[in-house]
Amino acid sequence: MNKIILLVFAISFFTTNIDTTQAQSSPDEIITSFFKLYEEKGADDAVNYVFSTNKWMAKNQDGIMNLRTQLKSLINIVGKYHGHEEIIKTSIGSNYLLSHHMVRYERQPVRFSFLFYRPGDKWQVQNFQYDDEMDDELREATKLYRLTHESK
Repeated sequence: MNKIILLVFAISFFTTNIDTTQAQSSPDEIITSFFKLYEEKGADDAVNYVFSTNKWMAKNQDGIMNLRTQLKSLINIVGKYHGHEEIIKTSIGSNYLLSHHMVRYERQPVRFSFLFYRPGDKWQVQNFQYDDEMDDELREATKLYRLTHESK
């Protein structure tokens, strides 16, 4: 009886702790996993996860570490995390996709951008960036020379 309980515990432990990097089949699933990690374990784990979807990123550990350090520094400035929402998603063909998300913090929003590429049958993150320049772009988008109107 004890062996059965131990076996059930071991099976449930290993099935719930399987590396999810290979299990994601779409950009939406990768983004969902990213933000779940971001909320539960923090920015470092989420950034590590998102780049783990691309085997070529292992060669750029210094760049990933630098990005994590800068992101943590920004988070310290903008305050508590309050959620996220998709801003826009656009693609070139069916294998190259860019997805922007507004991440809400106490002080101000930050844009997270995920660039996805599917060279074969598996999506991978080609690039991940963040910036806090959405307010400038919103102001630019509403300038009069950009607005069109119909006159009668």
